[in-house]
Amino acid sequence: AVVDGVHVHAVRLRGLTAHEEVVLGNPGEQLTIRTDSFDRASFMPGVVLAVRQVSNRPGLTIGLDALLDL
Repeated sequence: AVVDGVHVHAVRLRGLTAHEEVVLGNPGEQLTIRTDSFDRASFMPGVVLAVRQVSNRPGLTIGLDALLDL
């Protein structure tokens, strides 16, 4: 898929709960930023934060960045 001119790919792999990779490049160079989650437990701090904040946020909140004040 292309989102705002950026090619986005989704790959499903057995054993990986989540895998994100951002690849940026220019001629002769490449920067890769990558994260892998192998267990859903890695998401629990964000889930706990969201549950604790739900009563303080009327309406719809999308993304943890709003809860982290980013």
